[in-house]
Amino acid sequence: MYITFVAVLLTMHWGLGEKVSPKPGLKLFREDYKSVEETCLAVGFVRNNCRNETKTSNRIVAFDVRLKSQKRNLATKTKVIFETVDLNEGLGYDASTGIFTAPSGGLYVFDWTIMAYENQYAHTSLFVNDQEKSWNHCYGGTTKAWLHCTKMTIVRLKQGDKAWIGVFSGTANIFETYTSFSGYKR
Repeated sequence: MYITFVAVLLTMHWGLGEKVSPKPGLKLFREDYKSVEETCLAVGFVRNNCRNETKTSNRIVAFDVRLKSQKRNLATKTKVIFETVDLNEGLGYDASTGIFTAPSGGLYVFDWTIMAYENQYAHTSLFVNDQEKSWNHCYGGTTKAWLHCTKMTIVRLKQGDKAWIGVFSGTANIFETYTSFSGYKR
């Protein structure tokens, strides 16, 4: 019985020693995978399907914020700081400053709605790097209306560009309940 056991062990040892690789075909698999990856790259079909790395330019960037409290007597060039953050994918919006910083370059869509107090106005603008890009003129005049004024605009931003809503003229008086600011990368 002991001789049989030794014979089986020697047979197994000699049989396993003849194999070149513990995983036959691994080299072929790697070559095939590399070929598929190169094909994906060549036809432009790379959305993290052929690569493990995540590119900043492909990440979702979107935010949606609103006022926590009313804003009274905001002077020209004052930032409107939206303190309540409902969505901040890509972490571009800073609720302490009211500034959105583009995590990557590309086309961005911004939308903001301002509710001006009855018989008052709120002239706001989208500022990008201290430059006015789009305007929202919300003025009820002598009417007894509380106005909702909405503006949407599309701008091209570079990584690190800063965007915010600010007052472009006069003194703004803004009601909190229906006032919001949102944006996303296209």
